[in-house]
Amino acid sequence: IHGLRNMIQNAVDFAQSKVWVELAWTADKITLRILDDGRGFPVEMIGRIGDPFVRKRRTSTQSTQRQGYDGMGLGLFIAKTLLERTGATLVFANGGLAVNKQRGQPRGAVVEITWIRDMLEQQSTKLGENQVL
Repeated sequence: IHGLRNMIQNAVDFAQSKVWVELAWTADKITLRILDDGRGFPVEMIGRIGDPFVRKRRTSTQSTQRQGYDGMGLGLFIAKTLLERTGATLVFANGGLAVNKQRGQPRGAVVEITWIRDMLEQQSTKLGENQVL
């Protein structure tokens, strides 16, 4: 729950005005997508999102977003780690919700979280419980 809350809160914090949360499932998998209409992820950072201490310094014009927040780059790392411990795989991307006319790049962040249903259903302990090693 903490991992999902963090991913959704990041979308809310960086969106211009809208956040979408989509849920889909099949017999094989469950997929949750979180999308926003903000600036998206910096292209040069996408491959490192979720690594510890990875953050991009904000420019003075970006300081109005998420005022008072100057994180260490651990929030996404912790959220990603928690979700992966439930068996999830995460994909970070930029979507095509709007087009930045100056650069012609897609805009809006997309986080896709997928669980394989067999893995969830076969877990021998309840998620969130401590396990004896």
